[in-house]
Order: sequence, then C-alpha cells, then structure tokens
Amino acid sequence: MKTIQLLRRLAAALAGLALAGWLVLMQYDPAGIATSVRLTVFDHYQNAAPRAYRDPSVSSGTGVIYVDVDRASLQLIGPWPWPRTRFATLTDKAFSLGARAVVFEPPFEWPDATSPAEAVQEWLANPELDMDQIARLQEAAGGLPDNDSVLANAISRGPVVTAFSLTDESNSLVPVRKAPVSARGGDIAQFIPERAGMSPSLKSLEDVASGNGARTLSSGPGDDGVIRQVPLLQRVSGNIVPSLSVEAVRVAEGARGILSFVTKPDANLEFGRRPGVQRIVVGNKEFPTDPDGGLWLHYTKDEPTRHLPAWKVLGDHPDSDRLKGAIVFVSATVQGAEAFVETPIGKMPRVEAHVQMLEQMLLGHYLWRPDWALPAEQVYLLVTGVALLALLITAGTIWAALFGVLAIGSMLWGGWFAFTSKLWLIDPVLPVTGLIIVFLIGSTMNLMRRNATERFIRSQFSDRLSPKHINTLVRNPEAAAPSGRGSMVTALSADVRAFHRVAEPFGEDAQSLASLVNNIHEPLTRCVLRHDGMVDRFVGGGINALWNAPVERTDHTIQAGHAALRMVAELEPVNRDLEREAQRAHRPFIPVSMSIGIERGMAVVGNLGAEKVYDFSGIGGAVNEAQLLQRLSRQYGPAIIVGADARDEIKDKFALLEIDQLRLDGRIGPWRVYALLGDPIMGASPKFKALDEAHNALFKAYRAREWNTARQISAQCRKLSGAIPTLYDLYDERIKRLEANPPADDWDGVHEIADLLSPAKSKVSIGKPEPAELGEAQV
Repeated sequence: MKTIQLLRRLAAALAGLALAGWLVLMQYDPAGIATSVRLTVFDHYQNAAPRAYRDPSVSSGTGVIYVDVDRASLQLIGPWPWPRTRFATLTDKAFSLGARAVVFEPPFEWPDATSPAEAVQEWLANPELDMDQIARLQEAAGGLPDNDSVLANAISRGPVVTAFSLTDESNSLVPVRKAPVSARGGDIAQFIPERAGMSPSLKSLEDVASGNGARTLSSGPGDDGVIRQVPLLQRVSGNIVPSLSVEAVRVAEGARGILSFVTKPDANLEFGRRPGVQRIVVGNKEFPTDPDGGLWLHYTKDEPTRHLPAWKVLGDHPDSDRLKGAIVFVSATVQGAEAFVETPIGKMPRVEAHVQMLEQMLLGHYLWRPDWALPAEQVYLLVTGVALLALLITAGTIWAALFGVLAIGSMLWGGWFAFTSKLWLIDPVLPVTGLIIVFLIGSTMNLMRRNATERFIRSQFSDRLSPKHINTLVRNPEAAAPSGRGSMVTALSADVRAFHRVAEPFGEDAQSLASLVNNIHEPLTRCVLRHDGMVDRFVGGGINALWNAPVERTDHTIQAGHAALRMVAELEPVNRDLEREAQRAHRPFIPVSMSIGIERGMAVVGNLGAEKVYDFSGIGGAVNEAQLLQRLSRQYGPAIIVGADARDEIKDKFALLEIDQLRLDGRIGPWRVYALLGDPIMGASPKFKALDEAHNALFKAYRAREWNTARQISAQCRKLSGAIPTLYDLYDERIKRLEANPPADDWDGVHEIADLLSPAKSKVSIGKPEPAELGEAQV
C-alpha cells in the first residue's frame, strides 16, 4: 500500500516537473524549438486562411502593382540582360501612364555592361585591333550617351526609389539616406535589427533618386529562410534605413521624413506592449509595428491583377492603364532563383512580398503577435495543466481525458478564432503539447499505480473475497485504504465444536491434521465468498467473516444468514469424507459440528495489521458479539445463534426462534438472542409456526414465573418438529434452580452471560455429557 501511495506522489511530481519544464521551454526557447513550432503553426494558419485580395486603391486611392521582366517580355522585346536605357523607357512610360512612384526592387549594383563605354572596354582587350580601330571605337563611344546616365536622367524626372541589399558580410559601405528617420520616446537603435554590410545601387542612380530603401526581407523569429516579415526599419553601419515599402509610401506621399515612436523599457506601463518600436508615421499614414520595427506578412493567393509583364508597358498594351495612381515596383523574375523567395504559402517572386506588404500597409491589415500572447499561453497551460493533474490524481484517467479533450479543443479553437477574426497570432500547439505531455505522464503513472493497486488488492484479497468484489475493489481501491473508517457490518464467527476432541485421534500426524483443518476451512470459505462476504481470518478449526466491508452491500446481513445455513449444510459431505479417511487410516471418527454466531453493528474497518504488514480487518462490538454468540451456541444447542440487531434486519427472511435474554456490557437493555433454524421456506411452514408459537408461550410463562406451566410447555416443545433438546434441558435446569431459589422481585428473566460460559456455575449438563461436546449438531 505504501508503494501505491508513493506512485500517487510520484505521478504528481513527474507530471508537475513536466509542466514546469514545458513552461520554461516556452519562455526561454532553447535551441529554437518553441519558435519553430510557433512559426509552423502560423504558416498553417496562412495556408488555411490566406488574406483575401482587395485592391488598395479602392480604400486608400493608391494602388500597388509590379511590372515584371518575364520570359514573354524577353521574347517580345529582347534578350536579358536589358540595357539600362530600356529601364529608362519603362520608367518614363510608367510616369506617362500616371504612376505615383516607381520602385526598382533589384539594385543596380554594377555599371551597365551594354553601355558604349563599357562595350569599348571589352573591345580594347582584343589584341587583334590596331591603334586606328581603337581610336575610331573610342571616338564613336564618346559621342553616345551612357546607359546608366540615361537611366539616371529618367529617375530624376519623377519620384523613383532605388534599392540596396543588406548582408551579413561586413563592409564599410554607407547607404545614401534620402530622408531622416527620427524617433520619439527613446533611442530606436537598440530595438532595430542590425546587419553587417550592404550592397548598394550605383551612386549615380542613388543620388538622383527620390528614395532609397532596403530590399531585405526576414524569416521572422526563425531562421529557416521562409519569408514571414518585412522589417520596416533596419540598421547598417550605424544608420537607420527604411525598407522599400516604407520608402515607397514616403515618396508617393511626398513626406520629408520618417517618424518612429518608441516605448522605453522603464516606462512599459501599457498592457500588451513590450519596450521597443510602437508605430511608424510617414506623412499622414501610420503603421503599427512589432517592437523590432517589423510587420508580419499575411499573404494572398496569386492575384493576376497585381503584376503586369514589362512588354505590355513598353508596347502600350491597354492593360498598362492599371499603372495610373499606383506605386509601381519593377522587377525581373528572369534573373532566376535569386528573384524568388520561400513563403508560408509557397514560392513567389521576391518583389511580390514587398508588394503584398505595401498592400497591407495601405489597407491597414496587420497580422499581430501580441506581446501578451506568450504569457497568456503560459497561464492557460499552467491553469489547465494543474487542473488536469488534479483530475488525474483524484478522479482518474477517464475524467482527466475528457477534461483534456475539452481544454485542447478550446485552445485550438481559440487560436484559430483569434487568427481569423482578430488577425492575432496565438499559438495553441505548445500549450496543447504541454497538456498532452502532462496527461501522458500522469496517465502512465496512473496505469502503473492502477496495476500496482490491482496486484496489491489481488494479493491481499484473492482468497478473502469473491472475484466480482475484487474487481470492485480494483475499480475503487479507496475502499481498501489502510486508514480506518466506521462502517455498518455483519460479523460471522464459526468454529468446530470441541475441536480438540476432533483433532485428538490424529495424534502427532501433523500432515493429516493440517489436511483436516484445510478440509474444514475450504467449504466455510466457499460459503463466505459465494454470499459476498470477506474472510477475516481463520481461527483454529473455524473462520471469522465480515460483510459490507470492504465492499458495501445493502443486504449484507441476509447474505450472512444464507452463508451460515450453507456452512451447516456443507458439513455433511465433509463428515462423509472424514469418515472414509478415518476408516482408511484405522483411527476413530468423530463427526464435525459447527457453532456459528452472527451480529450486526458498527465496526472500525481498515488495516489492523502493521505498517509493513497489511491486514484488512474489523474490530468493534458487532465482531466481539458474533464471537461471543459462537461460544454460546453449544450451550443452547442450535448451530447458528443470531444477535438482536441482526435478527431485526432479517426477521422476515428466515426461520428464527428466540432462545434467551442476556445481560451484556455496553448494552442498555437486555440482549435478545435467536436461533437461526432455516430459510424463508422453513419459516413459512406450519410446523415451524407451531414451534414458534410454543416457544413464545414458553418464554411468556418463564418470565411470568409460572414454573409449572413453563415446564409443561417445554415438554410439549420437545415433541414438535424442529425441537431443540439442549435448549429445553437448559431451561428445565434453570426452572429447577429458580424454584429452589426464587428470584428477587425485580427479576426480568435476563440471564448472566458468565453463567453460560462457566459450566461449573450453570450446571446445565445435569449429570450427563452434552451432545455438543460429542460433536453432534442439534438443529
């Protein structure tokens, strides 16, 4: 039992440690495990519920589109790489069609290789050219415009944003900033992610451009290369630089700078916000950000109206009218893998991530990982985990599983509801995983405890209870708990009359004597188990049994009565076997008869052994009185004697005769005792009713001191069916003594138990041995 209690405590400890460990994992995220799980969940959200496309020009007046140099454009216009003059033409065309701003997504890092001057340099390396040819080439190139200059002139004629890339390779390059980035509320630099180096566009292009922004995207908190965020502000070489999206808005709006609002760490009084960047203001537009200045992308599926092939713009296709009033990004997906990025919904052009981010900014559509999300997830796990653990310990695995399913379902639904209705990124998987771990550990320990409990119960009660009651105890082991409890029980005590005489012929044959005891105990045990009792202990040639402990049963006294009658009946085949065995062994045969006492009452039941030696038993008045009745049975003659409390419970179910009134310590009034002679069929027979009527008359006359009448009725009773000769001998002897020594005036017919237990005083035997002493059962 101590092992079972230890397993209960161990289950709580292990599950509690797992819960605490998982909370620590969620908080500190060693090896990025928690982050990977969260990002995977958020990616699944986007796949299941992508953003529905809405044209931002409808609500904000500004559209977003990207012009792509695709393979069709190469086939129709010319092969790649295109000269910068063609991009200049594309820029002029966009402004002529009413574009609000043009944003070059790929940076122009190197001079145009198709410019005349660059081409001449290639020819100059050819050793086959003579000096005259070289001079003519230089003269011809000197009269042609430089392609990069042509593009610079086109850029200078309108609001154009050039791009630069940020890298983790350190260099000393400094970006050209077109507008200041200022901060209110604190130093912004400590919150903005920093990159080691950069790759700018040509300075000649940056100098004439209206804006210059970083094209670098972010995978968010993870490092798996999947683009989930756009940093609106970044830091390189000690400078805060804007992203292409922010710079595009600034240039399109004609704003002169970028303003950021910062919350200091020591002034974080606003619930749900960590110290860091709160929002970025560009002109009359305001964008809330994460503390690091980034925004989560909420992707749409592919939208054909979002992009336009370059050949349509250069070829004056009617679709090019879509550029009117739009911020136009220019890209070249023909550049290969570098022009594409991985996203939660699949691979897409890098420029489209910028375009989709700008759409969200213009629409005011923001995915949001609230700063209170992680504490809320942890609190939910802590509360539900503790509740789950409490149910595992107190209510069992099934109720805990039902609660766990409800808690898991509500968390999964809550995360999905927060995403679809509020655009909040709430992770239900880590709390759910923590709950599952707590449940698996707790239920495993419960299973081990249940198995240990079952082994313990079966080892303790396999020979003391019927199998169905053992199964009941396995399901409800608290009933067999070691702590004592008060319980209404029916106690039965049975023993072989004059056992020393029965055992005497065996002499020193220990094996045969043990076989005798086993042969007697076997049917007695079978009778107890068959009638749902518990074998308390074996005493000599007898047995003590309890009903209604440890397994409760409402009809326990009735079952004890049936078991007692069955014990008497089982003696007949036992005696036949013993007689045959005695004949084979050539020893005297003495038949076995039983004395059985039954009483009902309160008792303390539980472990009455020792701390290390478990022994479920019962002590109390009912147990003592049953044993007392068993000792008195041989004095009255009948095999089964029932106390008053037991008789009151079963009086209509058995054939019962009152046989005496006794004075017993602890009882206020007389203790009536009864002989149990048979089952309800016998109780309903006319012969028994005649005997019962005669008995009532006998006791009425006896207690009224009508000695002659009582003696006469006793003689009549001897002639009736079911008569009890030993009992009438007892009363005849009492009448004789009371006539010789009349009782006091207050005599009430109650007899002292001590007189019955002391033959020298009672002199019941009246000069001859009692049948009970010879092992004869008088029923």
